[in-house]
Amino acid sequence: MAVITNPVDLNGNIKVNLPIVKEHAGYAVLSGESHDGVTGQPRLIRPAKVSTDGRLRVGIDNLQWADTFNHTIVDTSAYQLNTATATVAMTGGFLVLNAGNSLVSAAVARVQTYRTFALNPNGSAEVVFRVRFASNPVLNSVCEFGIGFAATTVTPTDGVYFKLNTSGALVGVMNVNGTETTTDPMSSPIAGEVRAYRIVVDQDRLEFYINSNLEGVIISPNTTPAISLARWHPLLIRQYNNAILTTTQRMEISDVSVISRDLGLNRLWTTTMSGMEQGAYNNARGIASGQTSNNVNSTAPVTATLSNTVAGYTTLGGQFQFVATAAAETDYALFAFQVPVASAVGGNRNLVVRGLRLETFNIGAAAGATGTVLQWTLGTGSTGVSLATADSTSVGTRAPRRISLGLQSIPAVAPIGFVATPIDINLDSPIYVSPGTFFHVILKMPAGLATASQIIRGTVLVNGFYE
Repeated sequence: MAVITNPVDLNGNIKVNLPIVKEHAGYAVLSGESHDGVTGQPRLIRPAKVSTDGRLRVGIDNLQWADTFNHTIVDTSAYQLNTATATVAMTGGFLVLNAGNSLVSAAVARVQTYRTFALNPNGSAEVVFRVRFASNPVLNSVCEFGIGFAATTVTPTDGVYFKLNTSGALVGVMNVNGTETTTDPMSSPIAGEVRAYRIVVDQDRLEFYINSNLEGVIISPNTTPAISLARWHPLLIRQYNNAILTTTQRMEISDVSVISRDLGLNRLWTTTMSGMEQGAYNNARGIASGQTSNNVNSTAPVTATLSNTVAGYTTLGGQFQFVATAAAETDYALFAFQVPVASAVGGNRNLVVRGLRLETFNIGAAAGATGTVLQWTLGTGSTGVSLATADSTSVGTRAPRRISLGLQSIPAVAPIGFVATPIDINLDSPIYVSPGTFFHVILKMPAGLATASQIIRGTVLVNGFYE
């Protein structure tokens, strides 16, 4: 055996080499460091998991919700707002609670998603916020952000969240059916400084991170079903004044996300985006909330004027009607929907169209002695509403790209109520419609008569989402 004359290096570390003979090897396992102990929490080492076939198990993250508040309009299709005296605004890249700087006791602003998020028993969830505060902690100003249920200014009834409490301390909270258990105070917010706050939720353990540092842990007692009573929670953001304030406080959020971890949910991307309330039936983020289709409660559609250069309707499908028209080879822009223009303060979403269903029927009067043929086409990518828009290398315009959908017919003397065969198209290769460009539903009628009182009516369903 060789003798080591100097077993220690210049830094006092023992020189060690692992055995290269199997019989001399000691017991060792693969593990990973989740937290290095720098904030005073114990160093956190977790073992790697291996399948029965000896393969290293790898967790799969599934995005459930993500939003960036870089525009100026709160999307009330996605978020429920409840306020009293305090107000909510979006400005400067932040969703701002108590935007009016109220000092009044019981002033409250609450924002939460309509959607709830699952806490699965065999996986973990991650809830992430980027937050700044206008002032250093203010006595009697309460700020909460996480997942859970809350109303007015009373203690939340369930959930998991960060809480800047009445004494100005920031703590992590486990709330089981209205009973709060908190961590020790964590790093205090600094006025004007954006920090990343993250909660990792397991069934029996909560971890609270600030700027990637683990600052608080709560282990649920074995007398409770889990870390909360509910297994599905909405995203929750709330600020209220517990008494009259002497210094104003605002909570300002730039980004939020919810992620399911370690579960292969096999969820389609279309499902994920629609689950974020970004289905094409909603207006895109960054513009006034509302539906995109031409469907007004208990109201017939306005009769469209058919034109090649002006839209009959500016909506993304919905109801339509027009008076029977003589045959022509004119392309009519029956629907021309513009995806909101991209900008530094816009939502900047692309519209992705996965399919379309079109149904047509006859009302008003029976069809004339000649049948009507309806030739349907999609147009995508035009920079103008006019179907005559041309490609240009100098002024930045682009003509619509046309995609044939098919034909419908209303036969001669068809009665009122006759329904043409529907067109139902599934687009395996989706259509991307970029911000600022138009999605057209184009109609041509190569056969038909302008029969008095006859109206052709129908509906267009556009199956899509924003991303």
